[in-house]
Amino acid sequence: WRRNEGLTQGDLAARLGLIPLSVSRYERGDRLPDPAVMLQIFELTGGAVTPNDFYALPDLGAREAA
Repeated sequence: WRRNEGLTQGDLAARLGLIPLSVSRYERGDRLPDPAVMLQIFELTGGAVTPNDFYALPDLGAREAA
């Protein structure tokens, strides 16, 4: 999302009140943002980035009916 919007990690960090290193760690998957930051990201991106995007969730839609 950030790249598609033409933002640097520094730009996004400034909008979220963070340091660029935090954004870098979130993007690499090295660290999860706390719930308040996840909400800020969700709101800033107009819902394009959701809290679920930060977790490796199974594809439950691919399961066959029992």
